[in-house]
Amino acid sequence: MLGSAVPVHFVIENMPLNFSDFKQQIGAFQLYLVLIVIFSLTLYGGFHWGNSHYRQQQALVAIHVTSIGNLKSENATLTKNLNVLGVELEVAKLAQQQNFLQTSQGIERENALRTQLAFYQQVMAPELNEQGFLIQDFIVQTALSDNSYRFELALMQQNKSKNTLKGNIEVTLIGSENGQAKQYSMAELLSGEAATSLTFAFKYFQVLKGEIQLPESFTPEKVSVRAEIFQFKRKKGQLTSVFDWSISDTQ
Repeated sequence: MLGSAVPVHFVIENMPLNFSDFKQQIGAFQLYLVLIVIFSLTLYGGFHWGNSHYRQQQALVAIHVTSIGNLKSENATLTKNLNVLGVELEVAKLAQQQNFLQTSQGIERENALRTQLAFYQQVMAPELNEQGFLIQDFIVQTALSDNSYRFELALMQQNKSKNTLKGNIEVTLIGSENGQAKQYSMAELLSGEAATSLTFAFKYFQVLKGEIQLPESFTPEKVSVRAEIFQFKRKKGQLTSVFDWSISDTQ
């Protein structure tokens, strides 16, 4: 075998070599053995690569399956939450409509009551209405400081022919102090306001506002409002209305 190796190398380098010549040079057995080894290595390599690629594909498929499962779970959760939000929105709409309806009905009732009250004051209680002048309401709200209260006093004119009305307001707080009946003029309780703030001048309506500081031991129960009314510099009359001291929740 060693003696034949040199001629084989010489033939390969100096002249063309076909399959038959190559077969004769190295022998049929050696040639088929080499081919079988090459084929086996190729088959093994292909099988190994195929298995490796298959495992990679299987792992990738498993990842995709897991991702799809997670996405389905998330989608189901989002769909459920969306349905819940839809129901809550419908409930909120119904509640809003109900509140709007109740508010509208309340406004209508209040307007009706105001109309009835104006009729009652004009017909049944003329002492509460001086020639169309009306002390409409006295509203009290708590202020930030202790024993401090904000007030609003609403005045209006009900005559069809409205001329400017002017005048002064005198407000008296009626209550108790240390177990005894006590009265205070609101002018002396005004906080940072002058007594001139209790004057009015209007054609249709006016709201007087201010803040008062009550004595610590004083408990108000009633509010007496007395108005002196002037028109064209002549005194037209006077009117007194009494209200309950009631703290309003309206801000």
